[in-house]
Amino acid sequence: MTIATLLIKVSVLFCLALCCLPFLRRSYFQTTAALRHLICAMALSAALLLPLTLAYTPQAIPIHLPVVFLASAASVARSGQAFPFFSAISGAWLCGVILFLARLALGHWRLAQVLPTAERTADHAPVFLADVSAPLLCGLFQTAILLPRASTSWPPEQRSAALRHELAHLHRKDLWTSLVGHLACALYWFHPLVWALARQLRDEQEAACDDAVLSTGFEPATYAEALVATATQLTSTSLIGCHMLNQQTLKSRIARLLDCSLPRTSSTLAIGRTAALSLAIFAAIGLTYAQPPQAPADGKVYKMGAGIRAPHVLSKVDPQYTDEARDAKIEGSVILSIVVGTDGMAHDINILSAPDSGLGIKAVEAVQQWKFDPATKDGEKVAIRAQIEVNFKLL
Repeated sequence: MTIATLLIKVSVLFCLALCCLPFLRRSYFQTTAALRHLICAMALSAALLLPLTLAYTPQAIPIHLPVVFLASAASVARSGQAFPFFSAISGAWLCGVILFLARLALGHWRLAQVLPTAERTADHAPVFLADVSAPLLCGLFQTAILLPRASTSWPPEQRSAALRHELAHLHRKDLWTSLVGHLACALYWFHPLVWALARQLRDEQEAACDDAVLSTGFEPATYAEALVATATQLTSTSLIGCHMLNQQTLKSRIARLLDCSLPRTSSTLAIGRTAALSLAIFAAIGLTYAQPPQAPADGKVYKMGAGIRAPHVLSKVDPQYTDEARDAKIEGSVILSIVVGTDGMAHDINILSAPDSGLGIKAVEAVQQWKFDPATKDGEKVAIRAQIEVNFKLL
């Protein structure tokens, strides 16, 4: 099934990214937080793009073998009850996606309520005083740095640390990578690994901005004091954007700031190499089938062409209508991509299109029991990629 293949690919992708991070933190590799953040962002971006591979079937060769099934009362009575389970799962997933997207939209709405009352400061950067409890970068296209109104009474070091941190977010385009993380969590909300990777993305993002501040010559001890002073005034960070800190990660960030052995900057060449390697790995995962076709011993699956005789059906088992499709009077064609093996059986079955999920499942169950006269090439039996068209029509 293509959905199962997608979930396998996504799981491999998340596991690979999460397993790499602990090794990259070791002193032997000397990788910076910026590079680890890039790996997290690339993995989450690839997860958003992976569903597009469901429409990519490079091995499918169009050999249409139409089979019309006219449902009778007897065959409908034998139909199973498997589809309601899949329908419920699909509905639960869609509800979860809508819920998390609504939460994201709510965060932007709350931010929209704050911005009209913000007051611009005299800073050269787009800095505003607003009703927020912690420094915040917001706005994908019209970016603004929001400081608490109480920041006017902050010591110069604390205010400078906050501005430098948010400017680092701005220069690194962290709002866009944060958006990628939110969308990936919304799409794969049921997958625990996406939440773990999104958490790593946020942690590495903050660490990278801390490194950027220190690389400008800011004293680590002074910066740590500024973080503690800002944390004492923190009440909520529910607005959508890049926040300077949260109380859960404060202790680990201060310990990291005072560790002088950590690398703080990455060369452009190192970042480019990391991005290129990540793209290559993620592309390989996306374009590789999680369940390779079962083929003959030599592993070769042929395409239809000169010298090849197409396979044909010797015997078939009629698929069954589901009760739901019958009650909804759903009719139409299920298109399956299969590999007809030299054993005359269908392997590597994938649903390319179906008028109803339940009918697609029933078509797969039926075709698995069909017997074919295998394709031949120069008189020898060969495995070949074919498309089966199963037409469902109610009497």
